[in-house]
Amino acid sequence: MERVYLDLKARILSGAYPPGTRLDPAQLARSLAASATPVRDALYRLSGERIVESWHQEGFRQPLLAEADLHHLYGWTGALLALALKGRTPRPDLPGGLIELATHDGYPDAIKGLFRTIAIGSANRELRDAIVNCVERSMTIRAAEARVDASAGPALAAMAEDYRFGRWSALRSKITRFHRRRVTFAGRVAAEIQPRSDPLR
Repeated sequence: MERVYLDLKARILSGAYPPGTRLDPAQLARSLAASATPVRDALYRLSGERIVESWHQEGFRQPLLAEADLHHLYGWTGALLALALKGRTPRPDLPGGLIELATHDGYPDAIKGLFRTIAIGSANRELRDAIVNCVERSMTIRAAEARVDASAGPALAAMAEDYRFGRWSALRSKITRFHRRRVTFAGRVAAEIQPRSDPLR
């Protein structure tokens, strides 16, 4: 059951199923080489995490995020990250003044790496879990962000540099600005991820 859950979650977060895609347990069971029961259990678990949604009590599908949904998700993520950084002080004691931060190829994985690392650094478990959930729920829209806003990549690089040097106050300010800008582009991101066969909502 855990293998099915992890494999299915990895597929979803990688963007294997476009927004609005119906997730049929029988079809997924065949592709995951599993029976339908653990697949259905995994889908319910992912639904509880809001990574997939139950669709009119008739099945499951990939969430189709509208502009207002993105406004809320961006605002909530930015607020949680700022809270996780609150009270942190510069670290002049670090060797070379640098904090290790893994590097990733591509904008979606890089932003996931930075925000998850910030979450892990919080002593508050509830806060950590909330940030990680927001990060995971945002994975399917990150590529669209980079396509509609050319400044997203450079902004992420600047935030990562602040993290590496422990410049927490500057990082909090950049994270706040970053998410405010994400809100201004939310309509374009929502249009970008909308299935082309569906009218815009």
